[in-house]
Amino acid sequence: KKKITRGRQKIQIKKLEDKNSLQVTFSKRRSGLFSKAMELCVLCGAEVGIIVFSPNGKIFLAGHPDFDKILNRYLDQNHSSLDEVNTIPCVQQHNKEYEDAMQELEKEKKRGKMIEEEKKKNKSNGRFWWQEGNIIDDMGIEELEEYLKAMKKLKGKVEMRVNEIMMNGYLAPNMNLENNHRDAFGNINVNVNEDISVSGGIDGGVDFDFGFDEHFN
Repeated sequence: KKKITRGRQKIQIKKLEDKNSLQVTFSKRRSGLFSKAMELCVLCGAEVGIIVFSPNGKIFLAGHPDFDKILNRYLDQNHSSLDEVNTIPCVQQHNKEYEDAMQELEKEKKRGKMIEEEKKKNKSNGRFWWQEGNIIDDMGIEELEEYLKAMKKLKGKVEMRVNEIMMNGYLAPNMNLENNHRDAFGNINVNVNEDISVSGGIDGGVDFDFGFDEHFN
């Protein structure tokens, strides 16, 4: 008696819900895709580049004769399209912000390196790096502006720290103070060496002067 079978049936194309079946099917179909692509290259002399992302996000690449060359060739041919995309306002704004951020980062690196070099240079003679006037002798106008910004930032941090110490009932014991007195009106006047002065009122607020004005006036 002839065996009756269901015969050849068309497989319904839909996403597999079972994770194990999905992974096995992806692996087999991916290998088949790459194999067919290579056959196309050998039989027809075609140049092929394939990018596949697995369900888990893993990337698989295949290309002949070389994937990078295929990708660069594709991008070069679509260069005009990429230029059109870059004309979109939001993309232009993003690119500008990125460029500005990179320029600012380079400036900060340069300024930090300059300060570190001066600190090492002046450490041996017992002076602070900001007490050296020759640090600005070779600077241009742009470097001077950046240096002044750094000094103002440092001044703000010092003022905040001194205010914090004074609010806690202390007055920086390691600052080698020359004078410390309170007059009849409750004002505090503190002079630190020759380059730094601190002054404040009854409310404990203070102002600092590093003696930089003579270099920028």
